[in-house]
Amino acid sequence: MKTIATMALMSLLVGAGPALGGNEVCDCDADGVVDTNDNCSIVHNPAQDDSDGDNCGNLCDADYNQNGLVSITDFGQFAICFGMTGCAGKQHVEPISDANIVNIADFGYFASAFGGTPGPSGTTAGTVACP
Repeated sequence: MKTIATMALMSLLVGAGPALGGNEVCDCDADGVVDTNDNCSIVHNPAQDDSDGDNCGNLCDADYNQNGLVSITDFGQFAICFGMTGCAGKQHVEPISDANIVNIADFGYFASAFGGTPGPSGTTAGTVACP
């Protein structure tokens, strides 16, 4: 017999959505927000920070110009903020705050996202902002 956790993991691997029975819903990243309402559904982000207001959380969103792709244009915007405060929108490691410095951990996320799309987000699934 499969456990709920096993079914949820299987659903992520095959892209079939939550594989739960009854009225249960999946919070597959265990952040306290169900995936359909989670602005970064595969990363544990209980604060749900979204500095640019596009419904794709900071921890999943390095697409600063909202064109659906993390590109060299986004890198230019990131580079301007690197080592500075007042750039919460370029932070990808909690806690997110304008008082915090954009640092190497944020760059690590940006580098891993480069060339890809932002997200996924349950709140904007299928949109350019966060597919």
